[in-house]
Amino acid sequence: MALTAFAKLPSSLTLPSGAVVQLRPGKSATDGAPLARDPGAPLFAEVAQAVASGRVSLTSGGQSVDLGSLPLRDFHVIRAVLARSGVIAEDEIEVTCTNCSASMRVRPCAALEIGPWVDGELGDPELDTTLPVGQPIDVPEIALGRVRTARTVTFEERTAEQAKPLFEAAATKRLEVTPALVRAMGIAALGTEKSAPKIAAALAACDDDAFAAVGQAFVDTHYVPRLGCVVFCEECGARNDVDAPYERESGGASEGAHERASGHDEASAFPTFDAFATRATEIAEPMLERVPGEPVELVIEGETPAVDDGGVPLLGSYVPPHPGDAGTPSQGPVVTVYYRTFRAMWDEDGAYDWEDELAETIEHELEHHIAFLRGEDATDDEERAVIRDEAVRIVGRREASRRAIEGFGASWTDFLRRTWPLWILALVALLFMLATQR
Repeated sequence: MALTAFAKLPSSLTLPSGAVVQLRPGKSATDGAPLARDPGAPLFAEVAQAVASGRVSLTSGGQSVDLGSLPLRDFHVIRAVLARSGVIAEDEIEVTCTNCSASMRVRPCAALEIGPWVDGELGDPELDTTLPVGQPIDVPEIALGRVRTARTVTFEERTAEQAKPLFEAAATKRLEVTPALVRAMGIAALGTEKSAPKIAAALAACDDDAFAAVGQAFVDTHYVPRLGCVVFCEECGARNDVDAPYERESGGASEGAHERASGHDEASAFPTFDAFATRATEIAEPMLERVPGEPVELVIEGETPAVDDGGVPLLGSYVPPHPGDAGTPSQGPVVTVYYRTFRAMWDEDGAYDWEDELAETIEHELEHHIAFLRGEDATDDEERAVIRDEAVRIVGRREASRRAIEGFGASWTDFLRRTWPLWILALVALLFMLATQR
């Protein structure tokens, strides 16, 4: 498939390190299919091939940029953008909606928002910040021989060239932990241990959860969180965040970390739907009695939760009363609480005071009802503003402005297309009026 079937290659990027590079497609950029990694080749070999073959050139200040000299966090941004533009191949993957479990197929880099890199709008404390190099990162306990243990791992900066042994090892079916691999990952210390051979031995012997945590710490140190796309489920509208690029050096690390976070014993199990619904009714009853106006109905929903305008599953929602008309029967005010969202929080983040969260949710939705009765809901306006701000954080301020202008242009063009007969009649009337006044 030709490059023109993909997003246009941006002319320049501001990378996470602050370096600015220019990208230029070569004459062969549109020839044939996107470059794919050969079987058995090191991970990400197609990126180096794209530059070496002249499909794309990287420069900075008029000087050629050595791809291997880029810090890993810069290298992976370049890799994602080349996949987005069709210079290198990207596999379509299947993901499951976290809200309704529907299956979705997506090319993550194709959906990646690159506006902040294109416009140099970096600096978001969450999206543009990696875990710091040179500082210990907490991991599960790892034995260092018979006596000592480590509970932290410390990384140092690595370039794409220095990480080549890692790329080569990650392409094999069975990952062998060697001193060369430890150095390629930039593991400067495991606890107090700084010897690469001893660190390799400890990692080779540790359990899967601990090894996965070290792998995740590596990813969080060398991939900015902005390297991800947002996929909205066609079935329920929920937002699903997907890594982009999806293929990374430490495959399965996120899954292992998630399993550690979500594992609970039976003693701390989340309540059943019936128990949750009973407690919700008990909590809501005195609140509902204090609400002015017509009675508010409380619904405990056990199926797929509704989502807000940003695609985030709701804990609760409020629907104001409807007086009814020819096509819709009358309906009183309704507050709905979504059981599965509460349970998902428990499964993903660990145990929490769900009763307190439930009471706060019901109280919040009743505040919407009281605001409706007053005729103004400032809280709703604030919530929608937060959703808009989150979208701008991802897309970028300038890109959001460009899209708003393009949207206005499209709307204006469509308006003119639909109303042109009226404009002609208005023009004829104006000309007639001017002629009669002479």
